[in-house]
Amino acid sequence: MTKDNHPSKTYYPTYDVLSQKNEWDNVTQQVIAERLHSKEGNVLSASHKRTLQALAKCLFPSHLGEQTLSISMVLDQRITNKKLSTFPRGARFTKEEIIIQGLENAERESIFHYHLPFSQLDKKEQLSILESWKGNDGEETIWNAIKSHLFYSTLTSELIKIIYADPHIWSTIGFAGPAYPRGYYAFGPHQFDEWEAKPHDENLL
Repeated sequence: MTKDNHPSKTYYPTYDVLSQKNEWDNVTQQVIAERLHSKEGNVLSASHKRTLQALAKCLFPSHLGEQTLSISMVLDQRITNKKLSTFPRGARFTKEEIIIQGLENAERESIFHYHLPFSQLDKKEQLSILESWKGNDGEETIWNAIKSHLFYSTLTSELIKIIYADPHIWSTIGFAGPAYPRGYYAFGPHQFDEWEAKPHDENLL
């Protein structure tokens, strides 16, 4: 599985939310286990995935550290399982259609401007293209059906869900996972239940 690496900064350098997994209910344990062992989908091509991985690193230059979930694998599985068959508000295309066509348009625009695939551009060139999409200023001959800002907003929304579904990221931000069935008992200032992450006394590590 391809992992996405970023320099990590955290208040919780020794916390591992998965050490608490036996305290979760059976359904939660099953959901997290399936999430961590995702199977490849069959919709996104290798080219789609390369573009997607490059886009994700531009959109989320995260300080959260190494992700244990493969963004491209999880998104491909979600598309394969028809989880993105709904329409964004006011859109004529499904999320699946927007993302797949958008990834193809991203490659076309990159080649149009720089004669290279998006994944091979330097960071400044990639960010320049992204900024144009956010302002709906993508190349009109390429983004004539699905507009660039619609792709940008749809992709960003879906990637956020994947990134913050990663238990490793939970550990990094100090999220202790589902409270059920344990419950919270410590409510006072600077009080923590024994299963919660404890902030490190020093500066960010």
